[in-house]
Amino acid sequence: MSELKNTVQLDLRKYGKPPEATAQFPFAQLEWIFDKRKDRMSNDSSKDNYQSAKTFFIQHIKATEGLRPYLLADKWDEFALLRFKETLQACINAKKICLSSYTLTGHFSAVRQVMKEAAAYGLLNTKVIQETGWGSTASETDAHACYSDKELSQILSAVAEELRFSYTVAGGYTKQSPDEGRDPRFEFKRGRKNGYGFGVAENMRWYFENVLDCEPILGFGAAKKEHGRFLHAAHVYHGGLHNLYRTWGVSAIADEYLVMPLAIDLLYLTGLNPSSILRLQIDCLQDEHPLTGMPYLLFEKERSNGEKELHLPLLEKREERGLKRKQTLQVKRAVTTILKLTSKIRQSLPESDPLRRLLFIQGSKGPNTYNQTVPLANKRTSAWCKRMVEKYDLRNDLGEPLNFNMVRFRSTKLTQMALEGRDFFEIQQVARHKSITQTVRYIAANRLDEPARKIVSEALVQIRANQAEVLSPLEPIAATPQPISLFKGLIADCKNVFDPPDRVKRAVDYVPGQACTRFNMCLFCRNVVVLKEHLPVLATYRAQIMATQANNVQNLPHAHLYNQTLSVLDNLLNPDVSQFTSDEIEWAFDMATTLDVVVDPLLYRGACQ
Repeated sequence: MSELKNTVQLDLRKYGKPPEATAQFPFAQLEWIFDKRKDRMSNDSSKDNYQSAKTFFIQHIKATEGLRPYLLADKWDEFALLRFKETLQACINAKKICLSSYTLTGHFSAVRQVMKEAAAYGLLNTKVIQETGWGSTASETDAHACYSDKELSQILSAVAEELRFSYTVAGGYTKQSPDEGRDPRFEFKRGRKNGYGFGVAENMRWYFENVLDCEPILGFGAAKKEHGRFLHAAHVYHGGLHNLYRTWGVSAIADEYLVMPLAIDLLYLTGLNPSSILRLQIDCLQDEHPLTGMPYLLFEKERSNGEKELHLPLLEKREERGLKRKQTLQVKRAVTTILKLTSKIRQSLPESDPLRRLLFIQGSKGPNTYNQTVPLANKRTSAWCKRMVEKYDLRNDLGEPLNFNMVRFRSTKLTQMALEGRDFFEIQQVARHKSITQTVRYIAANRLDEPARKIVSEALVQIRANQAEVLSPLEPIAATPQPISLFKGLIADCKNVFDPPDRVKRAVDYVPGQACTRFNMCLFCRNVVVLKEHLPVLATYRAQIMATQANNVQNLPHAHLYNQTLSVLDNLLNPDVSQFTSDEIEWAFDMATTLDVVVDPLLYRGACQ
C-alpha cells in the first residue's frame, strides 16, 4: 500500500468481525471498518484524513441510498469502487456536492484503501476490488498551476535582471575611475551644481572607496554617528542607501534581494519543491555518486502518501537527484554564488548554530530581527515575489497581475518535460513520485501528453466513423477491396484482419499476409468496429488495465500504450461523451461482473507478478 510506512502493523487476531447493522445503527459496519483503518495510522494527519473520509462517505450513502442498514458484504463487491465513482460524479454534476477536486481525491483515496482492506481480510464476498482513481484533479486557483510560456518568459527575464545583481555582488566591487569624484567633506558649500558635497553621486562613491574602504555600512550603531552625513545624503539625494549600493554593485547585507533570485534559479533548474530548496545544506551538491559516478544533489523532502498530501511531522532521510552535465554546471554556479554571498554572515555564527549548515540564509532587515542571520522563510519569499510582480509589471495571459510564487515552478518543470515527450521514468525521477503510476496519473490529470492525446482522439474518431458505416443501411463506396463480412474479434469486430495498424506492421515479428492477432492494438486500428455487444468485454478490459497499473505497472511492457488504451475506453464508457447511451453503458458494466475472460495475457502476468 502507498501508506505502508505510515501504517501500524495489523494483528489479525485483533481485527475481528464487523458489528451488526440495524435500523437504529444502519452504518455501524461502515463506521467500524473506517475506524479500523484509521486506528492503524501512525500520525494524526492520516487519522484525520480517514475520519473526514468516513463522514463524507456516510453522508453520501445517506443521500443516495437512505437510512437502510448498510451491509459491507452485500454492498461492496468487485465493482463497488467503480459504482461509487459514478454516483459521486453524478452528485457533483447535479451540484449536490461542492468540494475542491483535491479534497475529493483525498476522500476517494481513503475509501479505496478501506474497501481494499475489507476485501483483503475476508469481510466481503470478493477478494479483489477493481481499481480506479478519482481522475483529473485541478486546482481551483492558479496557485499551483504551471506557468504559461508567456508568463514564464516574463519571469525568467525579470529574474535574470535580479541574478545579474547577485552575480555582480559575488564578483566583488569594481572601483570608479581615479579622476571621478572628490572628497565630499571639503568645500561642500560650493554645492552640487559645481560638483561638491555629498549630493554628487561620484563623491558619495569616492567616500565609499576612500573612507569606508569599500565596506558597505548600515545606518545604525557607531556607523550612524561616524558617517552620519553620508547616510543622510544617501536617503535625501540618492534614493536610499540600499538603492545607492545597488547602483554600485554592492550590498550592505545578504538579504532576500541577493539570495532569492538564486533560489528561483535552482527551482527552475531542478523542479524541486520550494520546501526542499529552502532546506538545502551547504554540501548539497556532490561531485560523484558512489554507485553511478555521476554528480548528484542531496535534498530533504516532506513526504506525502496516497492521492492526498499528508505531510509527516518529521523530515525523512535525504534523497538523491542525479544531475546531467549542463544542469550540474548551472546548479554548481548557483550554489557557489550563494555560499560566497552568505560567507560573511555564515562565519559570524557560532560553530554549533545549525544555520551554518543551511544553504539559504540571509541577513534580516525586519524590525525585530534587524541585522540578524535568519533562514530564508516562506513569508519572505512570498513578499519578494509580490515585489517582483510590481517592479516588473508581470502579467498573466489575461492581462491581470501575475500570481507569481515558488510552488508553480515544480509543475512548470514537469509540464515542460511531458510536452517534450520525455520518458515517464525520467519525469518520475525529477518529480520524486513513489511509483510510475503516480507519474502517469499526473500527466493524465494535467493533460500534458499532447502526442498521446492526438492518438487517442484519432482512434475515437475512427471508431465512431466505422460504427456509423457498419450500421448504415446504405452500402459504402470503397476505394479499395473490402471483405465480404466482418471478422469477429475478442474486444471488437474487424473490417480487414489482414490490414493491421501501422505500429503492428513495424513490429519485428510481423509477417505480411497473416491475420492480425494483436488484440491490444484493435482500438487503434483503422478497421476496428465497436458495437454495443462489445461493451461488456471492453469494460472488463478497462478494469484489468486499471488493476495492473495500480498494482504492478513497472512490470508492464509498453505502459504508454495501455495508458492510451485506457483513455479510449474511458471515452467509450463515459455516457457524457460516448456514442453509446447511458443505458447501454450501465448494461455493459452489469454484464462485465459475470465475465471471466483474460483479454490480454500481458495484463494478467503484470497484475500477478
